[in-house]
Amino acid sequence: MTDRAINFSALLAEVRAFDEDGESNGLVTVTGADPFAVCRSLFQRVGGQVETARCEFVMSHNARRDLERTLANREPSAVTEPFLERQIRTDVSMPDDVILFADPDAVTLGGTVLEADAIGIASIN
Repeated sequence: MTDRAINFSALLAEVRAFDEDGESNGLVTVTGADPFAVCRSLFQRVGGQVETARCEFVMSHNARRDLERTLANREPSAVTEPFLERQIRTDVSMPDDVILFADPDAVTLGGTVLEADAIGIASIN
């Protein structure tokens, strides 16, 4: 993934298609209502498979706003969560109900999955 214009909706569709086709493919999926808890879970579960130093979160502007609101309502110690040290990118093509956490080299711009272990997708419900 790069800073060039990326259609994340199309990319997510390709990654999800890979997830449906793959058998024990290592792709991490999480579902939850709390963006903070979902991001922490993605970070921990992907981190259990690969090094997360290069991984980034990608989400919509609304999802990021919800994450920031949730963080503001938590205990002050919440700001020390390790997942908050990762880059958080926002993009208008990201659906509001999805958060992506991945190594930029794990998926091509066209959505081809190269390293399923380094990709996590969360659904916010």
